[in-house]
Amino acid sequence: MKKLSVLLVAAAVAFGASAGVNFKASHAVKSNKVINKEMTKINPKSLKADKTSFRVITDQPAGELKSYNRAGYYVYVSSGYLYNAQQDGNRMDIVYGEDGKVYMKNIICGIGSYFGDSWVEGTIEGNEIHVPMGQSIYWSDQYQADVVLGMGNTVQDEEGYWGFELDERATEAVYVIDGQTITLQGTEDLEAADDLFGYGLTAYWTDDDSWSGFIEWNTVLTEREPVVAPEVITEIPEGCQVYTYYRNSGAIVSSWLYGIVNQVTDGKFTVAFANNGDVYIQNPSWWHDSYNTWVKGTYDWATGIITVPTGQYLTWSDDYEYGIQLVWGSSYVYLDTDENGEEGYYMGTEIDERTTEIQFMIDGDNIYLLNTEGDINAEFPEWGNTTGMMTIYSDDLSWTSFEIANRDENGYAEPFGRMVNLVPAVPAMPTADEWYDSGSEDGYSRFYFTLPTEDVDGNPIDPEYLSVSIYVDNGNGPELFVFDEATYYYDIEGMGDLTEIPYWIYSSGYDFHPGYFYFYRTNEGDNPLFTQNIGVQVHYTVDGVKNSSDIAWLYNIDTKVNELNAGKTVANVRYFNVAGQEMAQPEGMTIQVTTYTDGTTSAAKVVK
Repeated sequence: MKKLSVLLVAAAVAFGASAGVNFKASHAVKSNKVINKEMTKINPKSLKADKTSFRVITDQPAGELKSYNRAGYYVYVSSGYLYNAQQDGNRMDIVYGEDGKVYMKNIICGIGSYFGDSWVEGTIEGNEIHVPMGQSIYWSDQYQADVVLGMGNTVQDEEGYWGFELDERATEAVYVIDGQTITLQGTEDLEAADDLFGYGLTAYWTDDDSWSGFIEWNTVLTEREPVVAPEVITEIPEGCQVYTYYRNSGAIVSSWLYGIVNQVTDGKFTVAFANNGDVYIQNPSWWHDSYNTWVKGTYDWATGIITVPTGQYLTWSDDYEYGIQLVWGSSYVYLDTDENGEEGYYMGTEIDERTTEIQFMIDGDNIYLLNTEGDINAEFPEWGNTTGMMTIYSDDLSWTSFEIANRDENGYAEPFGRMVNLVPAVPAMPTADEWYDSGSEDGYSRFYFTLPTEDVDGNPIDPEYLSVSIYVDNGNGPELFVFDEATYYYDIEGMGDLTEIPYWIYSSGYDFHPGYFYFYRTNEGDNPLFTQNIGVQVHYTVDGVKNSSDIAWLYNIDTKVNELNAGKTVANVRYFNVAGQEMAQPEGMTIQVTTYTDGTTSAAKVVK
């Protein structure tokens, strides 16, 4: 069993997860090439409109299929930078057909994820495979161009920018067969893994000979026995009774890029009961909820206990032949020194192979994760000493996350989740948290906020039924902000101009996020986009019935509430606690919402 020991880092970070192999690039330089042309807008007049497609082989040819592990190096581009990585963890399929024909799938490492799964054709001559250059592996109707196979060099100009030089003399790639090993011939033999100069097999666009972003060399293929994929449950039987819960557990998450993070989880998960006593839980691990897969267990109606066998897979990669499994285990934090003699905290993990079941208990509207130990709300490093539900990579048993029962102020386990309110309800107040101004006339600004997870009565609501409206007030009363399609085309193209943004519209790094929006400047000179204040309002729409919160305002530090509302007549004043519940009188930290006779509102935090 392999234990993953990583240095603990600051907990407050953004993070992401992937079931794929993480290639740790050892060298990066800026590239001057636009590599992925499908993601790039160019002038259509420069394209060859009369070009027709070469033949792209997408169906598996007839013949004997063999699978090979890859080794060697390849260059790729990510976020404008050039990287060199090893081919380990990838594989190639080869079909041996009739009359000496041979077909190789995704012949260049990594290219399948960009251009789909395609095959190229070659011939076997003695102990050699010959693959003609110029074969199409992808066709773009948009650009009227092919991505074709070729040979060439990586090159660097005087300013340090990288590009590609096609070798037009190369007519074929040659592979030598030696028993169960096949080796690519003629590529440059690199001595250092971080060397970016090389000559190898590549793919390029036929309209302008631009590089597709992948060059590989020193490729060695070793025949392997195929691995039978385990069951991953993507669909449940018809007729199940389905219940939705809002998560409230504690999680400790490992990410190879960002370190270790601890936090209380959120979002929903689903429990489905079949007629035969089987029960299914969707997204049991908050860290892996994007897979939307299920684990199977049984339900005891007398005790309310759900029993889920460990070892079930949440996802599986056929390309890399490993997946993410659900197990039971523990983590522990210890003090150690690194190779430089510097002391630091490390986290170790251990799978409990004796525990073969994970148990949940349903009690009314709550569901509990049983038998966990530890508290992520404890002081560092105590929060890292836990026992609970654990997810691991099946190839090396390294861990990805822990999940335990969150604790209240008395140390008692809180519900793992609470039943979501899927009936029309009034959402609790959001909060307006922060305004970030880029300070540049042609820059951008961001508005941060927190959306409610409960209605005004404290019942959990489903955030997927939420939408968000933004208001601005430059001293003339609130005005509804319009997200115009032309400016925010990245996310709402085809949807028209919007004054309500659904919660589910999410960008990986652009316009809309669950807790903040980007705004593009329309100001003059150094004047900020919103000179006074900005507010957020949420709507909760179920079965066609929409209920809305009041507007939560964030005032510019140069503008006082009294100045904004000078001369206005107060209609009423209402008080809300930080959970959005209305109060008769202010107590503790309170949000005071004032409504004026002209219909405008203002909000301020007061402490009593």
